[in-house]
Amino acid sequence: MISILSLFLQATTPAPATPPPAPWTVTLRPKTDPTMTSTVAGTPSDDGNGRLVVRCDSGAQQVVSVQFFSKSPLGGPPDRPVTLTIDGGTPMGANWEFVEKGAYIREDMAVTTITTALAKGKVIKLATTTATGDPVTASFAGPPSAEPVTKVLAACGYTLGTPPVRIEPKKK
Repeated sequence: MISILSLFLQATTPAPATPPPAPWTVTLRPKTDPTMTSTVAGTPSDDGNGRLVVRCDSGAQQVVSVQFFSKSPLGGPPDRPVTLTIDGGTPMGANWEFVEKGAYIREDMAVTTITTALAKGKVIKLATTTATGDPVTASFAGPPSAEPVTKVLAACGYTLGTPPVRIEPKKK
């Protein structure tokens, strides 16, 4: 009887989830659309409740974003301020776009400023609020070198520290 019970428990126990990549590992994520790929690198927060990510989405357009994901709901739109403080320096604040459990910024100049600082940072602190005004804070370890950030940027044709030059397609 005990062996049947143990077999049943083994059969109903889900397989362990694939562990997330090591912090700041550059990962290519193909999309269902073969003309688009995403290249990401990120790190979990010190308390494990959030994740900071630098992401390149490359397809017809190439866009780099800096993203924050939270295990707790952030409440979605509207856009709200997010402040990053890197190595105790001057806080960098900007309005980020929000989804239910995340926030991101993709404006070229802001992303250039943030990724330049992230690439050298050792201690990253993030502060924002939920849609109802509750404070949200998170701390992250910076990358071991500039290489992960540089590789993600390069996947979109960006150069660390240099804003991308966008050429608008000609109208027909």
